Amino acid sequence: METKNHTKPPSRKKSRPVFYLMILVGFLFLTTACFFVFNRWKIIITINGDSQTQIEYKDTYQDKGATAIYRSSLLPFIQKDVKVNIDKNSVNTELLGTYTVIYKAEYKNVKNEASRTVKVVDTTPPQLTLVENPDSYTPYNHEYEEEGYQAIDNHDGDLSEKVERTVKDDEVIYTVKDTSGNQAKKKRKIRYDDRKGPEISFPDGTDLILYKGTAFTDSYTAIDDCDGDVTSLVKVEGDVDVNTCGTYVRAYTVSDSHGNTTSLNRNITIRMRPINNPSSSDGPKTIFLTFDDGPGESTGRLLDILDRYNVKATFFTTSMYGYTDYIAQEAQRGHTVCVHTYSHNYASIYQNTDAYWQDYEAQKSIIEQQTGSSNNLFRFPGGSSNTVSANYSSGIMSKLVEQSYEKGLVYFDWNVSSGDAGGSTDTNVIIDNIRNGISRNTAAGVPSIVLQHDYKPYTVDAVEPVIVWALENGYTFKALSDTSYYVHHGINN
Repeated sequence: METKNHTKPPSRKKSRPVFYLMILVGFLFLTTACFFVFNRWKIIITINGDSQTQIEYKDTYQDKGATAIYRSSLLPFIQKDVKVNIDKNSVNTELLGTYTVIYKAEYKNVKNEASRTVKVVDTTPPQLTLVENPDSYTPYNHEYEEEGYQAIDNHDGDLSEKVERTVKDDEVIYTVKDTSGNQAKKKRKIRYDDRKGPEISFPDGTDLILYKGTAFTDSYTAIDDCDGDVTSLVKVEGDVDVNTCGTYVRAYTVSDSHGNTTSLNRNITIRMRPINNPSSSDGPKTIFLTFDDGPGESTGRLLDILDRYNVKATFFTTSMYGYTDYIAQEAQRGHTVCVHTYSHNYASIYQNTDAYWQDYEAQKSIIEQQTGSSNNLFRFPGGSSNTVSANYSSGIMSKLVEQSYEKGLVYFDWNVSSGDAGGSTDTNVIIDNIRNGISRNTAAGVPSIVLQHDYKPYTVDAVEPVIVWALENGYTFKALSDTSYYVHHGINN
């Protein structure tokens, strides 16, 4: 029997691993191909903190920064940290406004950027400071007098002129806004108080000299800073005997409604009339209009007014304003022209008695040049009761008065003040001052010597109304002479 050799076919089990390997390789190739085809690399920037923020004006800006990664789109776990570039100087806190901070990152030609918005704002109100003076107070019935305040803003600077004040009851309310609308507000409590007593004054001077037999009319006023005129409340003690020479002391006391009391003594000296001035026959309806310190620009108009009513007056002249030609006209129109002063410079004329009489003689010479003559009448600058002379020479007024007697001169003060030397520029007030003063003297039975200044236009405006009033009420006008009624104030230096 023939035996056959049979060969077995290859086993399928042996070919399967290769097949699977090929499939795996193919899958990996395909996956890799897809990765390179479809994968995208990108940079992702993450801003630390808020993407929109604000910072106060002039504060230091500190950026919180940002982070960035380089990452696969298909395999996000594949990533790499990359550097972020930032322009930190892009925010200027010295200038209000909106700024943008840019963050940039780049790796392997892949770029990206992000931004943060930063607003520089002013939310700080101005600093409002009130000046506080612990000794300051407001008298009752008076408006509050501002002590001071300051408003400084961190952006706008000094806003003091922008502060608005409102006074309500016993408070002052201060408010101020800056250009950003920030408001500051403060309140001040007004301290109302009354710490001063009334002031007592005498129109004829604190001390008064009268000649024996002359009627004494006591004239005074008391004004309180809170209560106003309290003259009616003044209590007076002390008598004056005008027929007996000597010095009499009168005491004046007045209190205001808050208990502040003022006491003041006044010396009234009765002396014998100088020999060169016999007793006057002038009655209480006699008015002596006197004008000091001119001539001036308004003197010509004054002379025309006096001519219109045929009124004679007395001019105590100076050479201050350069209108010396009017001195001749004053004399030509029948008025009395006298010496007041040449320079009217207190510091010069009251430095010593020689300086005073040199000034006196200089003006006397001017009068003689203009009129051809002179007289022995004069008026001291500031009146015989002035105290300003004490600033330059102690006791000089007492010396000058005695020297005037020795020289045979006659000086005149006044018993009616128009008020134009004390700061009044209101013609109506001047008119009232003169009328009231004349009326008081008439009631006391004495003539009136009226003090005015002819270089002041508002004073000249008052002359005609006074003349008309006086003539309608039976008064007579005269110019002074060495036999006229005297008024001498008390010597205070």
